Amino acid sequence: MRRRIVALFIAGALLVAGGVAFATEGRGAGINGGVAAIESIEWGDAEIVPMQSVISAGGSMSFVIKPDGSLWGTGGTRLGIGTSESTSSYIKIMEGVIAVSDGRGHTTAIKATGSLWAWGNNGAGQLGDGTNITRLSPIKVMDDVIAVSAGDVHTMAIRTDDSLWAWGNNDFGRLGDGTITDRYSPVKILGNVIAVSAGNMHTMAIRSDGSLWGWGSNGAGQLGDGTTIDRHSPTKIMDDVIAVSAGSVHTMAIKTDGSLWAWGSNHFNQLGDGAINIGVLGANNRHYPIMIMEDVAAVSAGARHTMAIKTDGSLWAWGNYRDGQLGNGQYTPPPPPGVLIHHSPDGPSGGAIDVIDPVRIMDGVIAVSAGFWHTIAIRADGSLWAWGNNPVGQLGDNSRDMRPFPVKVLGNVLLP
Repeated sequence: MRRRIVALFIAGALLVAGGVAFATEGRGAGINGGVAAIESIEWGDAEIVPMQSVISAGGSMSFVIKPDGSLWGTGGTRLGIGTSESTSSYIKIMEGVIAVSDGRGHTTAIKATGSLWAWGNNGAGQLGDGTNITRLSPIKVMDDVIAVSAGDVHTMAIRTDDSLWAWGNNDFGRLGDGTITDRYSPVKILGNVIAVSAGNMHTMAIRSDGSLWGWGSNGAGQLGDGTTIDRHSPTKIMDDVIAVSAGSVHTMAIKTDGSLWAWGSNHFNQLGDGAINIGVLGANNRHYPIMIMEDVAAVSAGARHTMAIKTDGSLWAWGNYRDGQLGNGQYTPPPPPGVLIHHSPDGPSGGAIDVIDPVRIMDGVIAVSAGFWHTIAIRADGSLWAWGNNPVGQLGDNSRDMRPFPVKVLGNVLLP
């Protein structure tokens, strides 16, 4: 009997794979209340079924889906409400949504019908509507979509036939179509794709045989192919991968045995390998995958930090904590107006504002999304928690105060 492995996308750049923890039947895979046992998967015996994301933290906004299918957002000026106003508490955006992915200034959502909708910045065609016109309200892009990932200024989507499509900015070849030409409408890239993660200037995808492929910018080794050469077409990186998350200039992946692997920029110690950054740009970058920890069920790579959920439901964090985005209570207070702060070169990244090894943040977590400077997470009781930078209300706690510890924002959100 073929086992059905349910793979769950969180925040576009996060893939929670139920199969990492256990084989399952149908919707609801993940940490299962915070308790699971690692079971290795034989790809030949498993059918990989993508599930959709229920939370997404981007640059200055956050989005969450409630159990009734309504999509809610908070934060910056591209929420999809028809105006450029921001809000510091969650407001309703649209109905009938099963997946959401927020980039840096544009957002995408999949409805239960399989239609893909997008709104926000569109200067490079990242909305996929054939124009470069900014949209303040959702517009329909395409049908038959089962997964989507919004990057910085490009977007990737998987359709029901497992084909991968791309559009938007194509600098460094981040779309993977063999060119560096921007695309204002979707173009087909690959077949047999079951997971995709759009980073800042690179993209990672998992195919149905468990192989991981990467393309786009590679200056920090974020593709993991052992070089720093940009790739305009998909390049195979490794096998036996069930989850991937592309950050700004680093990448995290989970293998079928639950081990977590990292590569790319380590300037902010976002890889979590314990190698103290000596302040020299690129000194501790990794151009090939290295193992970080075991028993991992989910991972999300942000701009300068990384969050991971272990199979016991514990949430772990590492990397830069300047804005409190790790949730461990550490942050760097902003300087007074007109005052320039010079950090000591003796600390990591030129100043002691990084965590080099994973630290435990909280328990009972079933989903997490690391944004650019903030983080949101769902606990097993359906509550939504947030922490980090909050200048435009992206935490959704009805304030604009930075939070270095997790704060409860909502109850009764849709569980993965």
